[in-house]
Amino acid sequence: MKNYLLLFTMCLPAFSSAYTSDTIQICDIIINEVMFNHPEGGAEYVELHNRSSHRIDCSGLVFTTRKTDGTLNTGVKIPANTIMPPNSYLALTTDAEAVRNFHDCPDEAVLLTVKLSALNNESACLVLTNANKSVIYDEFQYHADMHHVLIKNPKGVALERIYPNRDTQDESNWHSAAASHHYGTPGFQNSQYREAMTPDFESAQYFYLENEIFTPDNDGNNDLCVLHYAFPESGYVFTVHVLSATGVKVFTLAEQYLAGTEGFLTWDGRNRQGNISDIGIYVFYIEMIHPQKGKRKNLKLPVVLSSR
Repeated sequence: MKNYLLLFTMCLPAFSSAYTSDTIQICDIIINEVMFNHPEGGAEYVELHNRSSHRIDCSGLVFTTRKTDGTLNTGVKIPANTIMPPNSYLALTTDAEAVRNFHDCPDEAVLLTVKLSALNNESACLVLTNANKSVIYDEFQYHADMHHVLIKNPKGVALERIYPNRDTQDESNWHSAAASHHYGTPGFQNSQYREAMTPDFESAQYFYLENEIFTPDNDGNNDLCVLHYAFPESGYVFTVHVLSATGVKVFTLAEQYLAGTEGFLTWDGRNRQGNISDIGIYVFYIEMIHPQKGKRKNLKLPVVLSSR
């Protein structure tokens, strides 16, 4: 068996210690993907992502879960000499070789076999902390119904983070992994990954679509319609309905939502009955108001739900 961890550390540039962070900042390393209901022939895993601009020594960090009373379980320590370069990924699993083979991981994917406790198939709170558990670097509460509406049985399907820089517990920032790598991308970039967009605070429109055509078939290509918003000031409240081409309300994305200055909403194509809507043209009907300043505005943005 190849020692992928050794290969990972040996391939790093010969930086001096000044280039490796001794102090990890909160959310430098984030929980990026979780396979909590593993497939036959695979294994459970939790993927970490170093989204910082520096190398981080992860040795001794602890991955664990919360008990129902809020305290932390014992968890598992990340082995010594585990260095994560900037923008890198690391998957912790009970069987690295099985996971690598099942998900057709590229050679550069980094996976570590550790004594990972079995994850709950319905819900759990994942925690990345320091050795004495006094600092929480990241925390994610998952549950099975976060999966895409097309995923009828979540067994063997990982949950992936979409935007690395969004809040971990923002449920709209998680999506079922695409089928392209057998529903998981352990140790490498997520199938549902998206580049962060720069908010347009100067726009008088305030809302804009990342993609005007989307195909909610969970193939990893435009599975979600992403609606961004950017306000010149905080305090706006908005409601977003999805209407059919004939004006029938199909789904409500947000209702009386108190917004910050910028953010995003996602629509996976589902209707109020929980099913994927028919192929066709839909309209985001947006009502926004700034209660303190009396500013009101309505907006319509068309989007196409396509089959390809």
